[in-house]
Amino acid sequence: MAENRQVLGSLFMLASVFFFSAQLSFLKHASLSLHPFEVLFLRNAVAAAFMGVAFVVAGPTLLVGWRVFAIRAGFGFLAGLCLFYANANSALAAVAIIFHARIFPLTGLARLTLGERVSPCRWLGVAAGFLGILLIIMPERWNAWSLGLLAALGAALLSAASQVAVKALTEANAPLTVVAYSQLAFAIMSMAPAVSVWKAPEPWELAAITMGAAGGGLAMLAAAKAFSLAPASAVSPVDNIGIFVSALIGWVIFGETLSWNVALGGLLVSVSTIFVTTRT
Repeated sequence: MAENRQVLGSLFMLASVFFFSAQLSFLKHASLSLHPFEVLFLRNAVAAAFMGVAFVVAGPTLLVGWRVFAIRAGFGFLAGLCLFYANANSALAAVAIIFHARIFPLTGLARLTLGERVSPCRWLGVAAGFLGILLIIMPERWNAWSLGLLAALGAALLSAASQVAVKALTEANAPLTVVAYSQLAFAIMSMAPAVSVWKAPEPWELAAITMGAAGGGLAMLAAAKAFSLAPASAVSPVDNIGIFVSALIGWVIFGETLSWNVALGGLLVSVSTIFVTTRT
C-alpha cells in the first residue's frame, strides 16, 4: 500500500511538473507582444478569480496572521515581477533551472527563521547548487541576457523568503485560505506596474494568459496532492524533470538552444536538489 501511494504521489508530482512548464510556456508566448508586467497582472487577476470561486465554494474563512501574510504578499509579489521579466527575456530552460534552485536559499532561511535542523551534508548540497547557478550566470557577464538571469535569481531568492512565510501561515490557516488571499493581494499589487505599460490585449493573448494561469493552478493542486500521498523526500526529486521539460519546450517552440554552461549548471543544480531534498 505504501509503495502504491509513493508511485501515485510521484505521478502527481510529474503532472505538476508538466503543468508548471506549460504555464511558463504560455506566459512566455504572451510576453512576446505584451510587457511582462501586464502579463503578470492579467495572470494574477485570472488566478484570483479562479481561487476566489473555489474559496467561496469551500466556505470562506478569515486569515490568521496578517503580519506574516504581509511578508508573504510582499516577497511573493516581487518574486513574480522578477520571474515574469526573466521569463520574457531569457531562455526558458535557464529560467526554470535558476527558479527551481529556490530550495537552496529556502534551506538556509528555514534554518534561520524556523529553527529547522540542517545537516552538514545538506549545507554541502546547498553550496554545490549555488555553484551551479553561478556557472549559468557568470559567463554571460552584464549584457541584456544576464539581466534576465539575474532577475530569475532574484525570483528564486524572493520566492524562498515567501515560502517560509507560507509555511508559517499554514500552521494556523488552511492552504486554500492562504492561496486565495495571496492571489487577491498579488492581483491588487501588480495593477500599478501594469498600468504604466498597458496595451489592450488581443483575444489570443488573453487565451494564452488564461491557459498559463490554469496551468499554474493545476501545478499547485497536483503538487499538494503528491505531498499528501508520499513523503517530500520521495516525490521532490521528480520535480527535476521540469528542467528538461522546459528545455525541450524552449527548443521546440521558441528555438532556444542550451549553451555548455547552462547545461552543466543545470546538471549540478539537479543533482544538488536531489541531494538536499533526500538528506536529513
